Amino acid sequence: MPTTPRVFIVRHGETEWSLNGRHTSTTELPLTTNGEKRVRATGRALVGEDRLIVPGSLAHMSVFASRSFVLSFRELDILARADKVCKNRYVSPRSRARRTLELLDLGCREPYPWQQQQQQQHGSDGEGVRTEAKTEVLEAIREWDYGAYEGLTSTQIRELRSKEGKDGVWDIWRDGCEGGE
Repeated sequence: MPTTPRVFIVRHGETEWSLNGRHTSTTELPLTTNGEKRVRATGRALVGEDRLIVPGSLAHMSVFASRSFVLSFRELDILARADKVCKNRYVSPRSRARRTLELLDLGCREPYPWQQQQQQQHGSDGEGVRTEAKTEVLEAIREWDYGAYEGLTSTQIRELRSKEGKDGVWDIWRDGCEGGE
């Protein structure tokens, strides 16, 4: 009996900026120690043969950075078409998203694209392999560009806009980001 397809969307672990509410897009920030600990705990809780995410059945998983989990129809179409071709996991090009995927411990046979040289040097004996799904770094799911608002909190952005004579009631969906998306 066929099963209903499921898509798993995972947000990156905690960074120093996400901890204090600063908008992050292109700035590469590592996960905090607590962020790494929490992602590992999430992996243990959600990934396994008797868990929500069964690696051997994995056909599609996306790991995003600060995108607020909103995808355009174009991006959803890209993911849907790619998923019909092969089993895959998609990850944002941001290092915080890639590190989150690593820490979930899905038991991938193939090395992650950003680790190919390192893995080829050390080899892999197949121990711990739980999935044949491949990983693709996909620019289409990167976080948006906050432009001039990069590294600022929403409160700081509203204050800045008020000083510039703009509406101080900033809404990212309505007003966008100066110099960004």
